[in-house]
Amino acid sequence: MRRLLLIALLFGQLFSQSFVQRLAAPVFYELGVQPNFQSNPLNLSDVEIIKAAQDSEYLDGIAYSSSNVVSLSAKLNYSPRLFAGRKTRFNLQLNHHYYHDIPERSYQSYSLGVRQSLGKYRYLNLGYWILPEYYLRNYRYQDISTLRTSREICKFGTDRFWLGYKHRITKRNTIEYRLTLRNEIYQAPFSHYDMHMLEGDLKLNLGQFNRLTLNTELQYGVADNDNEYDALDRSYKYLNIRPSLTIRLPGNHRLRLAARFDQRAYDSEQNDDPLHAGRYQDEYRFDFSILPKLDGPFIVEPFAGYRERSVDSSDPKVRDLKSFSRYWFGVRFGFKSVIDMYF
Repeated sequence: MRRLLLIALLFGQLFSQSFVQRLAAPVFYELGVQPNFQSNPLNLSDVEIIKAAQDSEYLDGIAYSSSNVVSLSAKLNYSPRLFAGRKTRFNLQLNHHYYHDIPERSYQSYSLGVRQSLGKYRYLNLGYWILPEYYLRNYRYQDISTLRTSREICKFGTDRFWLGYKHRITKRNTIEYRLTLRNEIYQAPFSHYDMHMLEGDLKLNLGQFNRLTLNTELQYGVADNDNEYDALDRSYKYLNIRPSLTIRLPGNHRLRLAARFDQRAYDSEQNDDPLHAGRYQDEYRFDFSILPKLDGPFIVEPFAGYRERSVDSSDPKVRDLKSFSRYWFGVRFGFKSVIDMYF
């Protein structure tokens, strides 16, 4: 009995040592602060901007249609070798955005991603991202029982879970297939806008050029309206295309150009739902950033962007009400380092 106990203790100790060794990996972290300016962060149409200027109650007293913003971020990367000597990469990211002139818009988001190496440039990716609460603006709401109309604060929370598989197709090119589940849950009295979405992604990375890296993402999704409050159907289908180009400049500086084209088509054909029936919209977004190569742990990245939505609808009022444009610019300052800690 004593021999069996001794063997068990030795085996447990060896297993414990092996597990501790697999956990031994550096922890990379990055902290950032991003002062920037955003025009029209509430995505107001031209019609709404005029209404808000004429009626202080339209946006519940919000006096500005633009805002200075301070964004804070923290990233952590840890890659132990948990399975068969292959790396398991954990990516944790926290973000906080404070809108100085429109504090109601301020929000936080959190994400955790895991990439498991399967060997020979093959990876399994999974992750979870959540934005607990996001303020849109005040919307008009009509109580179906009393038919009284009032303006109420509209907020929602959203999250998504994804599972993907990535592999190399040539020496410097990769492709990833991803399936994502998303939810948008609205606070009362707008719970009839709740959405559950299923989307598929195809991501292609082309890095065979010495000075250029091209990334392209093609995404198709279906959004189902989880509505038990009225007879309207707000479901839609969407297609998104997101190319980006990174140019390597002399001195290892980089220039990044990104674009995004989103299409959305609503399913509704109900005559009593002019807001969604026959509605179709396009969105264009362009991002520009400079990523200079700096000696040491510091990061300085100027950036700018523009977004525009164009809506087509059988009702001209909906076209004017739901179309908008906005732009932004700023500088991201960061600090990155590593904790070379062994467990």
